[in-house]
Amino acid sequence: MCILLAAIFAFMVLPQLYQRQSSTASIVELKKNVNYGTVITDDMLTTTEVGTYGLSNNVVRDKSEIIGHVAGSALYAGEYLWKERFISTEDYQEIEKKTSHGLSDGTFLITIGLPTASSGAAGVLRAGDCVDVYGYTETADKTLDVESRLTAVNVYKVYNSKLLSLDDVDTQLKNNTDADMNNYDLAPAYVVFIVNEEQAKTLIELEKNKSLHLTLRKAGA
Repeated sequence: MCILLAAIFAFMVLPQLYQRQSSTASIVELKKNVNYGTVITDDMLTTTEVGTYGLSNNVVRDKSEIIGHVAGSALYAGEYLWKERFISTEDYQEIEKKTSHGLSDGTFLITIGLPTASSGAAGVLRAGDCVDVYGYTETADKTLDVESRLTAVNVYKVYNSKLLSLDDVDTQLKNNTDADMNNYDLAPAYVVFIVNEEQAKTLIELEKNKSLHLTLRKAGA
């Protein structure tokens, strides 16, 4: 029995094992290191032959599998390229949108406290809206001098005095049609704007002087 098993192992199992170890496959490698967010192009890639023994099915074997895709992490020349380390351009843009808050170079998020609920277009203002910003001062004869200070400023978020997003409060009311409106605070207390540096300075000045008033220019989608 032992001789028979040894013969089977020697003439059937071992040859297949050696064959698997000696067979090769073509895989894709990078010619140079690339950073996260890099769109992969044909000129960045090369192919090389490696042994198939123990080679994962997730290794990239054809350039077409990743050309036009985006590196989902830093990648290095010569390393095995795994399919899950690449994402589509659409998914990459969605990730960037979420992590950057939709900001571009030179823009910032700034939170401004409103002097009154009505100064923030109470009951109307929501995230995604576009507003004009006015400032006002009281003259010596007790009249108000109103001046336009900023136009077309984008609203990122609107919060009530408990720092609850008014969009979230709207959702709660929508899901509970029998709710008592008195239990929900829809008065805007803080507004987060997307601004550049000069706009930020103007808003800070108006907040300090408690002379800020918003008018709705365009409602968000």
